[in-house]
Amino acid sequence: MRSPASYTPRPAADGLRRHAVVERVALATLIVTVVALAVLVVSIQRTIGEETRHSDAYVRIASIYQDARFWVGQEESLERKYRLEPSSAVLRLHDQAERNLTTDLHRVQVLTGSPTATRLISRLLANNREYADATRQMFAAAATGSRRLVTYFDHFATDPLFSSVETAVYGQAAASSAVALSRSAALRRDEARASQIGVVALVLTLILLASFGVVNRRGRRVQRAARAVELRRLRQLVVTDPLTGLRNHRAFQEDLAQELHRTGRTGIPVSLIVLDADGLKAINDTRGHQAGDEALRGLAQTIAMTPRVTDRAYRVGGDEFAIILHNTGAWAAFELAQRLHASLASREDGEGVQATMGVAEALSFRTKEEIIREADLALVNAKLFDQHVVLYTHEMEPLEELSPEAEDERQTRTLAKALALAVDSKDSYTRSHSQTVATLCAVIAAELGFFDDARLKRIRLAGLLHDVGKIGIPDSILKKPAKLTCDEFEEMKTHSVLGESIILAAEMPTEAHWVRHHHERIDGGGYPDVLAGEDIPLESRIIHVADAFEAMTSDRPYRVAPGEEFAIQELQRHAGTQFDADVVDALLRVIRTSKHGDPRIQRGSLIA
Repeated sequence: MRSPASYTPRPAADGLRRHAVVERVALATLIVTVVALAVLVVSIQRTIGEETRHSDAYVRIASIYQDARFWVGQEESLERKYRLEPSSAVLRLHDQAERNLTTDLHRVQVLTGSPTATRLISRLLANNREYADATRQMFAAAATGSRRLVTYFDHFATDPLFSSVETAVYGQAAASSAVALSRSAALRRDEARASQIGVVALVLTLILLASFGVVNRRGRRVQRAARAVELRRLRQLVVTDPLTGLRNHRAFQEDLAQELHRTGRTGIPVSLIVLDADGLKAINDTRGHQAGDEALRGLAQTIAMTPRVTDRAYRVGGDEFAIILHNTGAWAAFELAQRLHASLASREDGEGVQATMGVAEALSFRTKEEIIREADLALVNAKLFDQHVVLYTHEMEPLEELSPEAEDERQTRTLAKALALAVDSKDSYTRSHSQTVATLCAVIAAELGFFDDARLKRIRLAGLLHDVGKIGIPDSILKKPAKLTCDEFEEMKTHSVLGESIILAAEMPTEAHWVRHHHERIDGGGYPDVLAGEDIPLESRIIHVADAFEAMTSDRPYRVAPGEEFAIQELQRHAGTQFDADVVDALLRVIRTSKHGDPRIQRGSLIA
């Protein structure tokens, strides 16, 4: 049940804000991670580029040293060949080999660039020049045919120098090849590691993108849900009265039209209760409008807490309220209105406003203007007769204001109101009982086919005043919680005759006659005139059934009511003896119509 009050903060908006923070954090994490991975990949690529350049340089150096080894070998080979067969061609080839070796050593010197390598190459170049000089001297000796000089230069000049050059070149060639192989292996490892890191980076990026996508999708769902909640809240605000939290006049018009259309399609009844707050002006005048607003909120809270009302309660004007009851007939709605009045009367603070209520029903398609008009007519009649709740019947239709009938009715109402006040001053319970009996008399009479408006008005009025004779019964008898003695019961039975006298004095002879005989029995065992069967006026028989049913379904100060199921069984058991069977059947039809089509309401319980 929704309680009328201002709205609480929206949890959907808080969830949306929390998710926005999560989404921003996720996006920032994704960006930082992607940037870090990009920096890592660039750094690895730069490292691999440097490794590649160094590896290429060492491969070229190793290749040049291998070429230098070849020319060193050529020098030695051509040197020996020239000693055996001196010729200018061999000399030219030897000189070319020496120049090629020098060129290779210079190339290595340029490529290495390190001071140590430069010094090593410089020594090799110097040794090679010395070797070349010694070789030319040996070749000159060979050209003169001096074997002794050739042997000397060979053993003491060219061989030592050549050996140093050869050893250095071979050693550097082997070393540079080893370094080149090592660099190549390191490069392959770095490339493999870079590939692995690249795969990991790609996978991590995809995971982060997927995670962000999930967060983003969830964010969109949260946003859609938040928008839906906000739209529902705004729609609720559009149809909600800001003071009481009940639905407003616009919602009332829409909901009532919808319910009436449903009734037209299905035949399931719908009832309307309209309420006017009583005493609101006095509260506003004496205590201020803020106190009046508090009183209206209290009234709305009591309405909203009434069973079966829930969200079908409305504030339709300043001090006007309404309740739409789906799947509920007129009598069930009337009983609910009575319970609502009792709840208002029993408020603990004692300072809230009371309410006067009118009830109408629709059993087939009706326009909302028709049922509102009927409920308003019932409300007007309740105020005219100073009653808490009145159920609409067709005799309430207004007469022409200037007609004699209208004037007579006005006078009758004035007298009836005075008599009702007299009954109320004697016993407030009697007033509530009489109001219910009056309503039951009207609906039973309408069910029996009383289409004469004047006759319906009179039966309602007679039902309202049927216990007016109890004004003359002593309180010691009227309120006695124990069983009455025979003498006390005989005195109690005089209330119907006394009631006739009072109503006759008010110039309502027809109603007085009905009230006199409303305790007669069909089998002749009643009072005061021991009439039987058709001799008892039909209206008196109606009052008798209505009076008995209400007595068995309402609590007394001295006992709890047996209940509706018990009352129905008792009426059926005594139909044809104590009660008129046709009247009993009419009452049961009224009750069952109120329950028609509602599986939640079981037999014997009009209000779930």
